[in-house]
Amino acid sequence: MKRFRLQLNPGTFWLCVALLVCLRCGLTAFQQGYTWVGGAPLDDELMFRAANAVTAGEWLGAYDYLTLSKAMFFPLWLALLHALHLPYLVAGAALWCAAALLAAFAFAPLWGQKRGGTLALFAVLAFLPSSWAAYTLRVYRDNIFPALCLVFFAGMAGAALRAVKGRGRLWPWLLAAGTGLTCAYLDREDAGMFLLPFAAAATVILLVVLVRARRWAACAVQLLPYGLLAAGVLAFCGVNYTHYGLFALSDFSEGPFAAAMGAMMRVDTESDEPLLSVPADARQKIYEAVPELEPLAYWLEEDAQLQNDFRDPALDDYRAGSFYWAIRRAAQFEGIYDTPQTAAAYWQSVADAINAACGDGTLPSRTGERAATNQPITAAYVAPTLAETARGFWHVLTFADCAPYEAARSIGTADDIAVWSGYLGCGFNAAAEAGKDTPYYSPYQKIAFGVMEGIAWVYRALLWLALAAGVVCHLAALPGVLRHPSADKTVPWLLLLGLLGMALLRCAMIAFVEVSSFGIGTSTMYLATVHPLLLVYAFGALAACGWPRLRKEARP
Repeated sequence: MKRFRLQLNPGTFWLCVALLVCLRCGLTAFQQGYTWVGGAPLDDELMFRAANAVTAGEWLGAYDYLTLSKAMFFPLWLALLHALHLPYLVAGAALWCAAALLAAFAFAPLWGQKRGGTLALFAVLAFLPSSWAAYTLRVYRDNIFPALCLVFFAGMAGAALRAVKGRGRLWPWLLAAGTGLTCAYLDREDAGMFLLPFAAAATVILLVVLVRARRWAACAVQLLPYGLLAAGVLAFCGVNYTHYGLFALSDFSEGPFAAAMGAMMRVDTESDEPLLSVPADARQKIYEAVPELEPLAYWLEEDAQLQNDFRDPALDDYRAGSFYWAIRRAAQFEGIYDTPQTAAAYWQSVADAINAACGDGTLPSRTGERAATNQPITAAYVAPTLAETARGFWHVLTFADCAPYEAARSIGTADDIAVWSGYLGCGFNAAAEAGKDTPYYSPYQKIAFGVMEGIAWVYRALLWLALAAGVVCHLAALPGVLRHPSADKTVPWLLLLGLLGMALLRCAMIAFVEVSSFGIGTSTMYLATVHPLLLVYAFGALAACGWPRLRKEARP
């Protein structure tokens, strides 16, 4: 008896893709942005301010303590959307759909290039609930970061699978990987730590395969992603140098400020609170030993507004994730950020003075000399990080915090909201329900939100089952890979292992930052890159390792 197989011709396939994209973007069109004008100077307002400066031809705007404090690719994205008159939220959804489609084609060799499998993976990625969660409604860089990461992973996977399957050219996939890597690296400071390990491992494995096959031209093309990354970083640094006289991506995570923060965190303390990097007793010792920091003491210890903005009332001190912003603002008040050169010279003098004092015993030291804004990794963080990693993984599996609307109402005057809405081409949930301070959503919006939440419940019910089945199939395929090792079996197996490993790495990275610096609770915004990795892993493992086994066992 013949088995029925769904066959999709190219026309039908692309029609289905177009319909799915329209539906996905149509649902997002019912969503509204969220902002708090005056309440997010370090995040949303910084990005919006920089985007307006780019539009005005002023690069990132006038220099102050925030201008170069973060990776600033996102303002370029906002300025591009404004120039093209594309609505911010819908454009973000379209970018996600493009990344999902690229990933579907990239992994297609795992199921023999069948269009039905490609369409299915595209559909489940396009409607991933984390891609429309409330964090995407903010005007912040995490709106596009998961899509940029997915482009990178898809590009590297597409090149690897085509190298071992002998189908198609590698350079278009490596070009896509380089584009995703470069844009993500320029979008978030932690992207390099997250993406570069996968890139390096994939490149080494690919080179082994290509050298054995004597494909020398393909070996040379492996440099393409790194060349694009270098070009992007150099271009960004060059423009920063032209406008500010500083050849760097950031004056926060690198250079003299990072050296000063690392030096301050060297100073021994009586506090054992893991969230404090430079506690009050350590600061007092530093003020007494380093005259350069004395002018900042008033702002950090006495100024009511600065303490209200950054000090943690529960700890009665500055958490690590707040202290570096507090001290930069204090330096701004003292005129230290009048120019990048003044700031660089000041922080370098602070770093040198503290390190010298630690070196001669004037200040008690608990670590060696280091330059970093993050806390040093110690044994005390291991258990809390592992526990938070497990919580984060469960948070992802259950699609927690993936509501397609913001429960809080946007804050700002009517004029403020009009400015944001006019520049971004999208509405904001500033209207309130009658007699309440909660945002008003129309009946049509509520219907769209109901559909999106219904889809999320389907994902909650099925992802963990698919992931568990995928792990079983993936491990079951290992003996066969070991018995008959070949590139076309080993590389796909390792690729799937890499995807799962990167998902766990991201959970662990965010967990360490949470227990050592933030203390804000598990957040979907920081874990949204994990959802697509787990989904692609489960889909790919079932397609490559599970489905062939089932077909083999079904044969008479």
